[in-house]
Amino acid sequence: MTLVVQAPATYEPERRYILGVVLADWLGLDWRLEIRERSDVRITLEGEPGGVVLPDALFATAADEWLKPASYPRLPLPRASVSASGSDAPIAGSLPILYGSPAPGSAVMVHDGESVHLGVDVFGGAFFMLTRYEEVAESERDRYGRFPASSSVAGRAGLLSVPIVDEYVEVLWSALERCWPRLERVARSFEVVLSHDVDDPLATWGRSRAGIVRQLGADMLVRRDVGLAARRVGSLAAPGPRGRRLDPHNTFDFLMDVSERHGRRSAFYFLANREPSARDGHYRIEDPWIRLLIARVHGRGHEVGLHASFDSYRDPTRTSDEFTRLRAVAERAGVRQEHWGGRQHYLRWANPTTWRNWDEAGLGYDSTLAYADAVGFRAGTCHAYRVFDLERRRPLALRERPFQAMDATLFSYMSLSTDAARNSVVELAAQCRRHRGSLGILWHKLRSAGEKRWYESLVAAITS
Repeated sequence: MTLVVQAPATYEPERRYILGVVLADWLGLDWRLEIRERSDVRITLEGEPGGVVLPDALFATAADEWLKPASYPRLPLPRASVSASGSDAPIAGSLPILYGSPAPGSAVMVHDGESVHLGVDVFGGAFFMLTRYEEVAESERDRYGRFPASSSVAGRAGLLSVPIVDEYVEVLWSALERCWPRLERVARSFEVVLSHDVDDPLATWGRSRAGIVRQLGADMLVRRDVGLAARRVGSLAAPGPRGRRLDPHNTFDFLMDVSERHGRRSAFYFLANREPSARDGHYRIEDPWIRLLIARVHGRGHEVGLHASFDSYRDPTRTSDEFTRLRAVAERAGVRQEHWGGRQHYLRWANPTTWRNWDEAGLGYDSTLAYADAVGFRAGTCHAYRVFDLERRRPLALRERPFQAMDATLFSYMSLSTDAARNSVVELAAQCRRHRGSLGILWHKLRSAGEKRWYESLVAAITS
């Protein structure tokens, strides 16, 4: 059975891309596009009566306003009531409308004879969020050149905790199922993806004496952890391999132990820049200890990936060089992986330059798109998706693997207590579970026994 999408002759590459992601990749449905002279979008099923009609708002934007603030959703967002009552519908209540024109207080879905009319531009809203449309034109950046959550449409509308694109897809599916009950969607399941950026694999590597003294002072006065200070001193006093085993940053086996105890597979992303530095890590990827660590990660069934350096996010040559260096070391360590991916250091990302760099370097996925200053759904989804180059107007082979929460975001940027941080992540997990998606967590390192206990309790809570 093939869905026929009748739509206006505007922004055809963009329209084909988002139709492919939503209908084919996510719902598993066959479809084809027919260009018609109309002002809305109508979906029919070959050989069957009925249809689903949607507004066509974003792709009706005038050419001189495309990728400009004039085409952004207007705040405050209108809302419409929704009761997605199909056999697989996890949403109900009030739905924020990025693009569309529901009457005030009206239902987002109206059944009119053989047709179902939606008040939300599902495809336009999904395109806006997945492509990070607003991040092309918006100039506001933090001190690291990152687009802040507080400047985003979703952030200002209070939608960061909601996978709004996934909710739109559920509304669309409910309408399709209402028209044609025999349609079947692809099955999905909830998963937890644990990842770890290898920034400082050893606490004493490349540190000056003054730097080590500051670390010890922080252990005693800030963290109030005498045991941690003792382990740090022990790692300095012990020779070679034993000192590295005692190093408080060397918790890689513990992280893998936790993942394995809870039936998960961790991803470890390694820096591979040519010149180590305080900002880009104090190690070289070619160091024998790092190569042994990579071999151990792979040998235990976990993933090895790229942590592209601070200045690489706008530099295709540097991105390609670092991936090549990682692959060479991993090859010598016996790593054989079908898929390679990773994350940008400091979550620095430029639209669409960074995606294009990764795609051209031959990486299979990126997992940079979370906000540093707030947890939540930056792209509005908990599902991986093919990305789109907004400047060259074409889809890329690269996929974005969303993640929602980072340790530094919870405890540094948001200044949450341990209880509040746990509740925040558990709530995100509930959203991902409802939509049978992926909850992505980035955790860097665990220094103290208390941090280790807390982290394992968190993993237990979100995987149970």
